[in-house]
Amino acid sequence: MADRETCRRAAAECVQLAAMTGDPAKKEVLLLRAQEWIRLAYARSDEEFERLVGELNVDQMTPVQRQRMQQQQQMSKKD
Repeated sequence: MADRETCRRAAAECVQLAAMTGDPAKKEVLLLRAQEWIRLAYARSDEEFERLVGELNVDQMTPVQRQRMQQQQQMSKKD
């Protein structure tokens, strides 16, 4: 589980990597990730932090992983 300081370091690393790349698409992805890490680092509450971590994890899943997770959630709702 990430803590707030880890999130700040990850954001800084993304910004550094973005500055080093010449590929505009990679730069955009890295800067978007940096923004996500910053949102996590400065969440107003522990509940918001947990929710944002969950959203970040889902955003990083492949479509197949996302589909499996949704199927598992639907099955658990039926139980």
